[in-house]
Amino acid sequence: MQAKYWTYREMWDELRRLEAAYPNLMDVEVIGQSREGRDIAAVTLTNKATGAAAHKSAVLVDANIHAGEVSANSVAMYWISWCLAHDGEDAQATALLHQHTVYLVPRIALDGAELYLTTPLRFRSSPHLYPYTEPRDGFVAEDVNGDGYILQMRVPAVDGGYVIDEVDPRVMRPRRPGEMGGKYYHVFEEGRIDKLAKTGGLPQFAKAHPARRATMDFNRNFPIRWAGESGQPGAGPYPLSEPELRSLADFIHQHPNIAAYAALHTSGGVILRQPSTGDDTVLSQTDRHLFSRVAEMGARVSGYFAGSNYEKFATGHEKVLMPGAADDWLYDHFGILGFTVEIWDLCRRAGARGYGEFGVRHLMRLSPEERTEDERKLYAWATREGGPDAVFPWTPFEHPDFGMVEIGGLNPKFLVQNPPLHLLEEECTNVSAFLTGLGLSTPQLIIPSIQVVQTAPGVFRVVAEVSNAGFLPTSSTDKGRELSLCGVRAAIEGDVEVIAGESPTTIGQLDGYGSSSMWTPPGGQRGYVEWGVRGKPGTCVDVVFEGARAGRVAQTIALDDATVDAQDA
Repeated sequence: MQAKYWTYREMWDELRRLEAAYPNLMDVEVIGQSREGRDIAAVTLTNKATGAAAHKSAVLVDANIHAGEVSANSVAMYWISWCLAHDGEDAQATALLHQHTVYLVPRIALDGAELYLTTPLRFRSSPHLYPYTEPRDGFVAEDVNGDGYILQMRVPAVDGGYVIDEVDPRVMRPRRPGEMGGKYYHVFEEGRIDKLAKTGGLPQFAKAHPARRATMDFNRNFPIRWAGESGQPGAGPYPLSEPELRSLADFIHQHPNIAAYAALHTSGGVILRQPSTGDDTVLSQTDRHLFSRVAEMGARVSGYFAGSNYEKFATGHEKVLMPGAADDWLYDHFGILGFTVEIWDLCRRAGARGYGEFGVRHLMRLSPEERTEDERKLYAWATREGGPDAVFPWTPFEHPDFGMVEIGGLNPKFLVQNPPLHLLEEECTNVSAFLTGLGLSTPQLIIPSIQVVQTAPGVFRVVAEVSNAGFLPTSSTDKGRELSLCGVRAAIEGDVEVIAGESPTTIGQLDGYGSSSMWTPPGGQRGYVEWGVRGKPGTCVDVVFEGARAGRVAQTIALDDATVDAQDA
């Protein structure tokens, strides 16, 4: 396994190499193209000798939907390699690939991520011009001093809101109310004013409004509580307007065996679950239990925090929390148990307060002095542990718009947003453990027993039992049960005539062991089917159970008086 930051070409070369090395475990396909024509990869992992991918319950993982969140792609690539390398050696990896299917889309924001990795630029998702059709006058982020990074600028100004911290001069603390007599600064992202209109000389700061040129946010473009640009900046002109997301949506529709989902993001060191629309009481008791149990498992194996989207992000000021987000769409429209994993937590490493632990609402209550105290901790940790490119000293520079400024601060790409390279493998290992556990939590059909009794010459009674041995129900969630039409189906196939019962027939949804209680028998976890069939004694027939998210299981039996323990057959 290799923990690294992959360019587009490196990623595709590695995927093709792994596919060639593990032809019985891995397939790679192109499911669409980005706006700039890059191929979107989808990976399928399963042991083909134990059944087709479509006949097993599956987990879907996508990554790097936001261009700068490249460690999400690193985790996806690492997990692919880990699963393949440990098949037959590690019990969890073996069970995952033998009994389940893994689908991965390792990078969605292909165009933006490539620029993020190969230039100083940063984008939310896509570098195409949005929301305006023509560039606007105003401030644009740019590496003005040519050092390869877009850092922070501090610009001396009598009306500045910041002052150099007395404890750590690398930190800029907020200017206190009524504070006078010092040297004050404006502090903002490194960049310049792009003047497009034909005008004479104008005050520079008065023109320093953000130009908003590439603000598309793929994770606000899904068709769930979509709010439009006025309600949610970056939402796009209409739901699924972006080719990358249409390709992902089509892939999901084409794979009805997806029973669990994880979206890999940065940062915060937290596993986020439903709900987004209120506290946990907006979920059914069953779904609250399922989401909480799986998130708690993830927190245990990864070392991350866990909580709901609402708990961690709600401030009380938003009309709709994160409209158009993927995990909400997968749950509300499909009933799929899904999570957002925010990789990397600089604040926790430094002993500072982060939203993953406390939630955004708590952070909003921090005083300026508390925020400054936390920033000192970030600088101190980055100096000790962050590596040579973690902290950039404030360096004078003659700026074409603002005169003499200083440029410096923390590395925004590979310290703040993503881990430094020497810490990347640790994050990959920890998150991979959760993804493996999530995949193993999906439904798994087994046939505990089949009874065959001859009731008359050439007439047999067949009773077959099916059980869900997975943690999740065959519908994935309670919401999925509400949205489903049939659930698990049973059929008897072979040279026989069904004279009693129906084939195929619907059994319905089955609970998983995650819904079991010591106070009630597991009747909801098992089902059975009964047929009367006419055929020649000794004829072999197949008893088949299958469900969209539960996979497919089959057992061959002979028409003869027998009780078959299908697990031992």
